Amino acid sequence: MSQINSGGNNSSGLPTVDTLTGDSGGAVGTDINNNINIVGGVGVTVVGVPLTNTLTISVLTGGYAWTDSTGLTQALAVQNGYIANSSGGLLVMTLPSSSAAIGDTILIMGKGSSGWKIAQNALQQIIIGSATPSTVGVTGNISSTNAYDTVRLVCITAGTSSIWSAIVTGNITIV
Repeated sequence: MSQINSGGNNSSGLPTVDTLTGDSGGAVGTDINNNINIVGGVGVTVVGVPLTNTLTISVLTGGYAWTDSTGLTQALAVQNGYIANSSGGLLVMTLPSSSAAIGDTILIMGKGSSGWKIAQNALQQIIIGSATPSTVGVTGNISSTNAYDTVRLVCITAGTSSIWSAIVTGNITIV
């Protein structure tokens, strides 16, 4: 619960604010110029418009661009989601070959009856919990066994020889 503590009126007779209290932490008072600064965090921007007494607070929703993949191949990009929607044959989706950063994420949602396979580049590997990880490099991969299998890949070792941790729904084959 957020609260505003009104401090009375200014010299023009308009109400003033002495403190703001957010959902957590303590009350925040004004600085020497009677300002209270509201600063955005990860995924949040705050834009003040002078002379209008307006703050615009924007929150990123999702943060992923989504692609409906209906072909037989798909190059994957970080911070993107894919609907694996091929019915004409196995959809081979290849991890990015460029340097990945820790926390980079790729989402894949199965839909097509032909299934999907995530191919690796040289020195890359995919790990699913305590299961045996995929073979390092281009011969390693993971694949769906059901049309609606899903996977969330998160880079846990950065660089071109990246390691991706997978969170899966369904029965995934690991090679």
